[in-house]
Amino acid sequence: MERFAERYWGRFTGCIRWEQAEDAARGVEAMGGVWYAARPEAEESDDAERLDGAGAARLLRTRLAEMRRLKKGEFCNLVFVDDAEAPNLIKIFHPRRAGDACRVGGEPVRPWLVLSRYPVDPTVFAPRGEGREGKRTWWKRMLRIGAPE
Repeated sequence: MERFAERYWGRFTGCIRWEQAEDAARGVEAMGGVWYAARPEAEESDDAERLDGAGAARLLRTRLAEMRRLKKGEFCNLVFVDDAEAPNLIKIFHPRRAGDACRVGGEPVRPWLVLSRYPVDPTVFAPRGEGREGKRTWWKRMLRIGAPE
């Protein structure tokens, strides 16, 4: 589970164009193996669904089709992959609930869907505590946008 958290909070590349997001789906399908699908936006769902490469690619394509319906234009820019050539973790944000990328502080926006080669740790999606450890000064919030403490 620690590996999932490292990857989830790690570096990502945005799929700016729809073709790049489709390339990610092809990569998922080609890699095969076990994939885990989590829906962190649905707070009541802590369980990740276990899929094969074809099932994960199908789920990704379903979300992409829904995104195209909601978000017109040639730019996707709401799909993020940890490695464009060989994706191991993909975050997909809903076009109408993605929040503001420039926001400082507060809870990070939860992805609509996460596809991962690693077992999902649902605690990664949990809100931070509001106790003493959860409080940060404004300048610390500005330096840490969306990363864990």
